Amino acid sequence: MAMDNEWEQTLFQLILHGGSARSYAKEAADFAEQGKWDDAEAALQQANEEQTQAHKINTTIITKAARGEAIEFSVLLVHALDLLMLAWAEIDNTEQYIRMTRRISALESEVKECHEQISKK
Repeated sequence: MAMDNEWEQTLFQLILHGGSARSYAKEAADFAEQGKWDDAEAALQQANEEQTQAHKINTTIITKAARGEAIEFSVLLVHALDLLMLAWAEIDNTEQYIRMTRRISALESEVKECHEQISKK
């Protein structure tokens, strides 16, 4: 079954932006693990920008369906929407992970400082 070229391009754009959002979120988590907070925040910002672009495309698809326009179902559509959902979840988890690693890092610094004070006595 031949897919309309414009529809196919729309789905590929959704896949592109959703995949990029997920990749940037994973990159942000890697930076956070290394304690590179500015890099983590920058990558997370890029993830959110890509997610916003994907969300706009998704909203267009939903709007067409709400107007009664036919939306061609395909494996490509399922993949695009699946990837978008994964990206949203990855961004949410990364935001939590960054907050958690910052707290752990701060606690580790406090413990180190306490140990140094104790060893001076």
